[in-house]
Amino acid sequence: MYCERDMSNNKEKQELKDSVHLYLALQREGTAKDKKCIRQVIKDEALDLRILEAKCKVLGGKWRIHKTVNARDCEKARIILLKMLIDHPEKASVIDSEWRTVLMQRECRTTDLFMLDIDTQEPEKLEKINKLWVDGFITIRYTTKTPKGYHYICEPFDTRLLSNFDFITVLRDGYYFIEEILWEGTINTFI
Repeated sequence: MYCERDMSNNKEKQELKDSVHLYLALQREGTAKDKKCIRQVIKDEALDLRILEAKCKVLGGKWRIHKTVNARDCEKARIILLKMLIDHPEKASVIDSEWRTVLMQRECRTTDLFMLDIDTQEPEKLEKINKLWVDGFITIRYTTKTPKGYHYICEPFDTRLLSNFDFITVLRDGYYFIEEILWEGTINTFI
């Protein structure tokens, strides 16, 4: 469903959705300490990714862009945000940031997908994992290569199946890797 706002200068078309995903860009310092973070609600997946890439390039440095594993329920988030604004009216000036924070809360998930964070690219270890879904124990929806291994997005399963795999972390929510951006250049802006 689309909503057209006919305010004097605002001719923006908005698609109304029950649930959304978010992009998260992290600027890394070393290997474990996050330096900066940019979160963006996804309205148009391709366009929003290009906008986020541009923001990362303006700020410069090395960035990793991720996407939420599970969709977020807009109605639940709206109720939480309204209560938060009643309790903390001083946060009204940062409502856009608070909206993204609320969307990321656990109770706003609309799906229950798991993510396998696999920290290896060794073929023999990957073959052991592949056997689990070939045999039908795990249903994989999506896979993506990461700088250190892979992210597998899958249907819920008995996590005890992976108890002997020390190179796999099972996450019930989180972000999966999309791309890495390294920008050393400068962007000229004219004001």
